[in-house]
Amino acid sequence: MYHIKDDQRSIRSGEMIYEGLVALMGEKDFATITVSDLVDAAKVGRTTFYRNFDEIEDVLRMRSDQVIEGFLGYLQTYRQQHIDESPTTILKPVLRYFYLHSELVELLMKAKRIYIFEEAMLNRFEPFKSIVGAFYGVEENYVDYVMAVRIGGVTNILIHWIETGKKQSPDELADKLGVIFGNMVALEQLL
Repeated sequence: MYHIKDDQRSIRSGEMIYEGLVALMGEKDFATITVSDLVDAAKVGRTTFYRNFDEIEDVLRMRSDQVIEGFLGYLQTYRQQHIDESPTTILKPVLRYFYLHSELVELLMKAKRIYIFEEAMLNRFEPFKSIVGAFYGVEENYVDYVMAVRIGGVTNILIHWIETGKKQSPDELADKLGVIFGNMVALEQLL
């Protein structure tokens, strides 16, 4: 778990530690990185690390939460600017956002920790569970399965797209998948 306080010093320390982790992952495998390596690379003390994080994976959790919050802000703006599109279309803005912000997903893939991204998505979309249940007519104890399938689907699309070098433009891929899936990739279905 991470414990970044809402003050500039803590926020900056968290950023420095993340930047140190990114640099280290360019040099060595995530599993071999130690807290000592990380604090040296980040130029912070061990106390600073442990004040903000319990373990190295928490640095990735923090960044995942930040990126997903950024995505939600982008999604809201996107929907306001694209009123003519179906209000439920989600894949196009997902791909557009992560075309420009794929560093985190790439880092998680390299670390073999993509589940951190999925957990962060599930946690952030927790408030939408009742909407998902109502949309699908699913009993409350099965809504988590629907959310896991939808978020897992989007995550796997992102992974494959990134692994293959993002050859298709975000719009091209979203349009093609929309046709393939019969436009079934929609906001209500992904939440």
